[in-house]
Amino acid sequence: MDNPHGCAGFESDRASTPSIPLAQIEDALDTLLTKLLAERKRERQAHGSKPLRAISAAELAAMPLQSDREIWREIVAEHPITGALELAIHELGEVLFDRGGTNLMRDVLERVARRHPKTYSYRASIMDKKWDSIGGQWWC
Repeated sequence: MDNPHGCAGFESDRASTPSIPLAQIEDALDTLLTKLLAERKRERQAHGSKPLRAISAAELAAMPLQSDREIWREIVAEHPITGALELAIHELGEVLFDRGGTNLMRDVLERVARRHPKTYSYRASIMDKKWDSIGGQWWC
């Protein structure tokens, strides 16, 4: 089935999930974010922060082009727990987009992030980043 929102090259099987109540999706996102934040904290304490590294234009040009699925597979293989949690957040964003486009995604992001006022911006930022490119659009 083609994506109802016109994502070029994307076939969506998530459009067949309208039976999942929106409240259940929001609860799932809340749980995933809580687990992701805890796991990231655990990893920082165990391994410390990774130093940032600049990538040269030559290195960037030499990198192979990959599909979103290929990129997600690499992320999950390299970081199984955090990668799987991030992928699940992304997939729920796809479900939301299929149901109501970016307006529904934005509304859900706000409701879920507001559940935890002290970490609101961090939670909103994670969803925003993991939902980049959904529907062929980039969030800011």
